Amino acid sequence: MTLMIMQYSDIKMHIINKKYLWGYSIMAFISLIFACLIYINKSSISLVNAFLFRSIIILLLIFCLSALSICYMLVNLYRCRSFYKFYKNCLKEHNIRFHKVVIQMEDYKMHMPNGTSATIRPSPKSTNAVYLETDDYFLLFFSIQYFGLVRQVLKPFIFIKNDKEFDLKGAKVSIIRDFETIETEENRILIFSNNYEITKVIIPQQPSTLQQKIRLNNQI
Repeated sequence: MTLMIMQYSDIKMHIINKKYLWGYSIMAFISLIFACLIYINKSSISLVNAFLFRSIIILLLIFCLSALSICYMLVNLYRCRSFYKFYKNCLKEHNIRFHKVVIQMEDYKMHMPNGTSATIRPSPKSTNAVYLETDDYFLLFFSIQYFGLVRQVLKPFIFIKNDKEFDLKGAKVSIIRDFETIETEENRILIFSNNYEITKVIIPQQPSTLQQKIRLNNQI
């Protein structure tokens, strides 16, 4: 079987997705551009003075969104880079797959201003992932989306199949020992038994188009 050799750019673009990279980059510089326009254009300053309270709220929102975008972008890039180092040091001899998996998040409660609360049951969402199965563990590396706006790359999950201990060489991963596995003809379902934001992951048995493309390039 031909091994699929992954590059950092493959992992980054598959996990984070190009549209989110562009979105984070744009949001990161909106506040800087807006501040420059206010500083340079006196009419903009007059407009800010005329609508001071409203302008301050808008500016705070813009700065907060920009700071949040910068934070998530840096964290996501760092985790993709860390995973790539982990892959080079420990996983390069394995046939890792690129997948489109389905994530089921746990229910959460939203508190209302009147003191009542409502239970929100998120619908399953598909996301890109890196997947590996060995005799000792499953590995999943993916990102999740919050409120349809923010995408966060999580640390790789390693689901231990048995009690065997093995050296991860200081890798920053989440070790899962208490989980269930359900096999079907089309999917493998990993059910989290511990208290995580995620309750289960559905993994299709077929590799993604990106994996097939990279494997073809390696053969050429």
